[in-house]
Parts: sequence; structure tokens; C-alpha cells
Amino acid sequence: MPDPTTLPTRNTHPLALDADSLSRATLSFCTDGPDALMFAALKGTQSASLLLALISAPLTASPPDWLDHMDRIDASIGKAQTKLDRLFIVGTARWGRRADARGLERFHTALSRWRERLATLPFQAWEPLADRLTFHGGQWIIGPASPYWPHQIDDLAIRSDWAPPLCLWGMGDPTALVSCDEPVAVVGSRDINDYGRFVARNVGLQAARHGHLVVSGGAKGADAAAHWGALAAREERDGVDDPDHAGRTVAVFAGGVERRGPSCNFRLFDAMLTGGGALISEMPPGTIPEARRFLLRNRIIAAMAGVVVVAQARHRSGALNTATWAAEMNRTLVAAPGDIDEPYNTGCNRLVHDGKAVLLASATDLSDICHAEHTPYLSVSSCESDVGGAGTRTNMADDACQVGDAPDDGDVTDPLQSMTLTAIRVMLRRHAVCTADTILAELRDRHPGKVISVAGAQQALTALESANRIIVAEDGTITLASSARPRPMPEDHLSVRHPL
Repeated sequence: MPDPTTLPTRNTHPLALDADSLSRATLSFCTDGPDALMFAALKGTQSASLLLALISAPLTASPPDWLDHMDRIDASIGKAQTKLDRLFIVGTARWGRRADARGLERFHTALSRWRERLATLPFQAWEPLADRLTFHGGQWIIGPASPYWPHQIDDLAIRSDWAPPLCLWGMGDPTALVSCDEPVAVVGSRDINDYGRFVARNVGLQAARHGHLVVSGGAKGADAAAHWGALAAREERDGVDDPDHAGRTVAVFAGGVERRGPSCNFRLFDAMLTGGGALISEMPPGTIPEARRFLLRNRIIAAMAGVVVVAQARHRSGALNTATWAAEMNRTLVAAPGDIDEPYNTGCNRLVHDGKAVLLASATDLSDICHAEHTPYLSVSSCESDVGGAGTRTNMADDACQVGDAPDDGDVTDPLQSMTLTAIRVMLRRHAVCTADTILAELRDRHPGKVISVAGAQQALTALESANRIIVAEDGTITLASSARPRPMPEDHLSVRHPL
């Protein structure tokens, strides 16, 4: 493996790329979409590296040397097809199904298709493969082992016809994906009227005001209104309070992230990237957002959320597909009612009438459908490194570096310490006196849903002082040791310059 080198990146928050994530990305490229057969095989192998080695066996004399679990690979590679069949059967059983002769035949057909696509990739060498699958370092890749993985999407495994994503591609701040325990998804028609736009924007605004993550699809209409609403909550706090108290927003795309669209929302996507949000997809770079992929994308939006709000939808709107996914995964489904003589509202009214959705009583008060207000959880252990990984291999579970989120919190990995730094910043901006007691009171006010003990707060302050993050004077008053600002996003990262 070559020595690690640094590649120029257009990504605001580059992440280290490990062998498991790259293996999963390669397998995702092979399937060209969610594939239950691949998911079953992966459940059988319990290792993306081993599965990739077995699939690639007929294409190469030896497996790629950058893979993990080389001992298992060496023991299995000589009988790859037999091993694949057995592991597929085992994985199907682990998924709660039974693989019969017809299932094995379908698996063999899929294998041939996967190998045809794999042959188009430079999978033997780390550098060109990583460069290809990260869009030349412009996108990060995460898998279930990443601290940024939104584990609620694992619920998609309850569906036997469509599997969960093997990995996610993204741009922006990956901490946004895990900044809220029960995100709020807002969906609706693209051709909404002023009423639907009001509902979508205000639900996004109110959710973000209370620290919740807002998830949508980045489309025009209801999606764009919800994203803009979440961004407005952050803008409200600029110069007045701590903007990092506002919830983030994430857009899920049907094609490759670099093919995000529509073009009328390029300014929105740029605002999301600079505002701490993220743009994600389960599809690799280069994937065209075909019509069929949007319905599959909807399942990820529903799975990521704890609450799905349909702002406005016609009778045959794609938003109703998202609602169906939400109901199947036992998510709270809420629909905004509308005039019965307007076709814009037919879908929402029908959801409420059929008892599939709870009626949205207010777009300005979400207390009855959302969990308690909180500050986004933005401190997650990981390593800020090169996305493309030109020779860079890391174990993300072992790293302890922080991808930048709030100002000055780059190396703080403990959630309570991060919350304490935020509380101190807010108090200093209000010119309030910071002591251990006043900081504890501020923490309890800002996080009413969390139990924060005196001992816990004191331990956090002691750790921050030891790390030279805060200064404790002789009289007990506390100030920040520094006030560095976040780095600006490079201009060549903007959507208006890279629409495709």
C-alpha cells in the first residue's frame, strides 16, 4: 500500500475511507440499485471485502490486496462459487427467508450481471477505484460501521423485496445524519400552491428551531420549501444566538449526488452545504436519476425519519409513495388537510380519511408530533482525512478525530463536552457570567429532555480545562480558550459551477 497522500478535495467535510466502505461502494456499483440478492449474500458473508473477493474471483488471478479479512479470503477463494452459494443460502435464512432452487438460479443470474459491471471498474488498485467512486474526492462514503450512519434506515430490512442501502454517498457535513434521534421528513407535490408551500416551510422551520433534523428529497415544491424553512431557523440565530442549536437539513437524491437537481434548486443545495446540512444518495457517482429511482429514494426518506409530514399531495403524488413506506416501517405519518374542492389536497385528505395519517393541526406548533427540543448532536468520533484515500486506509471505529461541526469543537468527541462548549458560547454572547452553576443551569434549560447531573457537568468542565478548551479563573468564572471560526467552503464545490 502506498504512503498516504493528500488529494485536493471539493468536499466541505472530507472523511477517511476504509476498506469496508470502499468494498460496499463497489458492491453497490455492481447492483446498480438496491438488490435483495446482494443484501442476502452480504448477510451470509458478514464481510463486504470477502463478498467482493468471491464475486471478483473469475475476473482476476488474485483478490485485491487492499481488502480486509485476507485470512478468510485466502481460505475461500479457491472454491468461490460453492462458497458464494452456501453463504447466499445462510444469508437468506438470516433474513428470515428460504432460498430454493429458483432463488439460487436468480442469484447466479445476478452474479453474472454484477461481474459484468465490476469488470468496468479498476477494482484491483485502491487509488483509481477510490478516485472513481468518490467522484475524484468530491464525495464521502459511509457504511453501517461509520459513526455517521443513520441506523434507522436499517429498518428497511423488514421489507423482503427491497434491501437497505449498502452504503451512502454524500457531500456536506456527515454529522447532520446523526444529529437527531427522530428526524422530521417533509414531503409533498412539486406543484404545490401557496398553502402547501406555507405548510412545508413552516414545518421545516419549526422542526429546525427545536433542533430536529429535517429530511426531504431536494425537489422543487414542498421539498424545497421544507429545506428553506430549516435553513431559515439557522439564519435566525446568526449573530444573536448559537446557530448550531438549530436543526440541520438533509436532501436524499435518486441519482448520483453530483447529478443533484433540479437546476432551480442549485442555490438551495449550496445553502445546505454551507449551513451544515448534507446531500446524500445510495447511488454511486454517475448514476442518472431515472424515474424509477425516485420511488426507491422515497424509502430512504421515510426510513430516516421518526415523523413523516405530507404537506400537500394530489391523488397520485409521489409523496404518497413515501407515506406508504412510512406506514410500513411504523413511522408517525402526519398529513395537512386542505379544501375538499381543490385537487392539490386530495392525497392528504384521503390519508386522513382512511386513518393512515394523523391530521396536522398546526404548522407552527409541532409539539404534539415531535419529540422534545434538543441541541443537534454534532460531536461524533471519526477522522478528518482524504475522501479519495489515495492509499489511505483507516478503521473509522478506532479513529478519534472530529470532522468539523461547530466552531472550535474540532477535537471534542464527548457529547456533553460539546454541549457545554455551546452553552458557554451562548452565555458569553449574552454577556452572562459563566460559572459551573450557571453553565449547568444553561445546559438543563437547553436540553430539557436530558438528565445532566452536577457531577457529569463538572467532569465535562474538568476535561475541557485539561484539553485547554476553556480557562477557569481563580474566582470560578469560565471563558473560552480560543474562538476559531469554521473554514469557508471552497468556491469550486458550489452547485452552480458543478451542476453535473
